[in-house]
Amino acid sequence: MIIYRIQDKEGRGPFRPGFSESWIEDRDDHDNLLPWNLEFGVLMVADWEIVACGCRSKKQLRRWFSRVEYYRLLSLGYASVTLTPSRILAESKIQCVFARVIPLHVGATRFNLYEAE
Repeated sequence: MIIYRIQDKEGRGPFRPGFSESWIEDRDDHDNLLPWNLEFGVLMVADWEIVACGCRSKKQLRRWFSRVEYYRLLSLGYASVTLTPSRILAESKIQCVFARVIPLHVGATRFNLYEAE
Protein backbone atom coordinates (compact mmCIF):
# COMPACT_ATOMS: atom_id res chain seq x y z
CA MET A 1 0.00 0.00 0.00
CA ILE A 2 1.35 3.42 -1.00
CA ILE A 3 0.33 6.88 0.15
CA TYR A 4 1.01 10.03 -1.83
CA ARG A 5 1.46 13.32 0.00
CA ILE A 6 3.34 16.61 0.12
CA GLN A 7 5.60 17.28 3.06
CA ASP A 8 8.76 19.07 4.17
CA LYS A 9 12.03 17.37 5.10
CA GLU A 10 10.73 16.67 8.63
CA GLY A 11 7.52 15.14 7.30
CA ARG A 12 5.18 18.01 8.08
CA GLY A 13 2.43 18.82 5.57
CA PRO A 14 1.80 22.32 4.19
CA PHE A 15 -1.63 22.96 5.73
CA ARG A 16 -0.50 24.94 8.75
CA PRO A 17 -2.16 27.98 10.34
CA GLY A 18 -0.67 31.14 8.88
CA PHE A 19 1.40 29.29 6.28
CA SER A 20 -1.28 28.14 3.86
CA GLU A 21 -1.92 31.72 2.70
CA SER A 22 1.59 31.84 1.25
CA TRP A 23 0.98 29.10 -1.32
CA ILE A 24 -2.77 28.45 -1.83
CA GLU A 25 -4.44 29.81 -4.97
CA ASP A 26 -7.96 31.17 -4.78
CA ARG A 27 -9.95 28.28 -6.30
CA ASP A 28 -13.68 27.59 -6.41
CA ASP A 29 -13.21 23.90 -5.52
CA HIS A 30 -11.59 24.46 -2.10
CA ASP A 31 -14.97 24.06 -0.41
CA ASN A 32 -14.99 20.46 -1.65
CA LEU A 33 -11.67 19.70 0.08
CA LEU A 34 -12.51 19.29 3.75
CA PRO A 35 -9.77 18.93 6.37
CA TRP A 36 -9.71 15.32 7.53
CA ASN A 37 -10.86 16.14 11.06
CA LEU A 38 -14.04 17.72 9.66
CA GLU A 39 -14.65 14.91 7.19
CA PHE A 40 -14.01 11.99 9.57
CA GLY A 41 -14.25 13.37 13.10
CA VAL A 42 -12.35 11.83 15.99
CA LEU A 43 -10.21 8.80 15.12
CA MET A 44 -8.79 6.26 17.57
CA VAL A 45 -5.00 6.23 17.54
CA ALA A 46 -2.39 4.56 19.72
CA ASP A 47 -0.01 6.85 21.64
CA TRP A 48 2.98 5.63 19.62
CA GLU A 49 1.41 6.27 16.20
CA ILE A 50 1.96 9.31 14.00
CA VAL A 51 -1.19 10.40 12.18
CA ALA A 52 -1.15 12.14 8.81
CA CYS A 53 -3.23 12.73 5.74
CA GLY A 54 -2.48 11.74 2.18
CA CYS A 55 -3.96 10.32 -0.98
CA ARG A 56 -4.16 6.91 -2.62
CA SER A 57 -3.23 8.20 -6.10
CA LYS A 58 -1.37 11.01 -7.83
CA LYS A 59 -4.64 12.04 -9.44
CA GLN A 60 -6.24 12.46 -6.01
CA LEU A 61 -3.25 14.47 -4.76
CA ARG A 62 -3.44 16.76 -7.81
CA ARG A 63 -6.97 17.63 -6.73
CA TRP A 64 -5.53 19.07 -3.50
CA PHE A 65 -2.58 20.83 -5.12
CA SER A 66 -2.75 22.68 -8.44
CA ARG A 67 0.36 22.86 -10.61
CA VAL A 68 0.98 26.46 -9.47
CA GLU A 69 0.54 25.55 -5.80
CA TYR A 70 2.81 22.53 -6.19
CA TYR A 71 5.66 24.56 -7.66
CA ARG A 72 5.24 27.22 -4.96
CA LEU A 73 5.55 24.50 -2.35
CA LEU A 74 8.68 23.12 -4.01
CA SER A 75 10.25 26.57 -3.75
CA LEU A 76 9.32 26.63 -0.05
CA GLY A 77 11.13 23.35 0.70
CA TYR A 78 8.29 20.85 0.24
CA ALA A 79 8.24 17.78 -1.97
CA SER A 80 5.74 15.23 -3.17
CA VAL A 81 6.55 11.83 -1.69
CA THR A 82 5.32 8.28 -1.50
CA LEU A 83 5.45 6.34 1.73
CA THR A 84 4.04 3.21 3.29
CA PRO A 85 1.56 3.58 6.15
CA SER A 86 1.23 1.20 9.06
CA ARG A 87 -2.56 1.32 8.72
CA ILE A 88 -5.38 3.36 7.21
CA LEU A 89 -7.63 5.05 9.80
CA ALA A 90 -10.23 6.58 7.47
CA GLU A 91 -10.68 7.04 3.73
CA SER A 92 -12.92 8.90 1.29
CA LYS A 93 -12.89 9.77 -2.39
CA ILE A 94 -10.64 12.78 -1.73
CA GLN A 95 -8.19 11.66 0.98
CA CYS A 96 -7.12 9.12 3.53
CA VAL A 97 -5.90 9.44 7.08
CA PHE A 98 -3.23 6.98 8.05
CA ALA A 99 -1.07 6.02 10.99
CA ARG A 100 2.61 5.22 11.01
CA VAL A 101 4.90 3.99 13.75
CA ILE A 102 8.01 5.54 12.20
CA PRO A 103 8.53 9.24 11.38
CA LEU A 104 6.95 10.46 8.14
CA HIS A 105 10.26 11.44 6.57
CA VAL A 106 11.78 7.97 7.06
CA GLY A 107 11.47 5.93 3.88
CA ALA A 108 9.69 8.71 1.99
CA THR A 109 10.52 8.66 -1.72
CA ARG A 110 10.32 11.86 -3.74
CA PHE A 111 8.50 12.02 -7.06
CA ASN A 112 7.33 14.76 -9.44
CA LEU A 113 3.58 15.23 -9.03
CA TYR A 114 3.19 16.88 -12.42
CA GLU A 115 5.49 14.76 -14.57
CA ALA A 116 4.04 13.08 -17.66
CA GLU A 117 2.67 9.64 -16.88
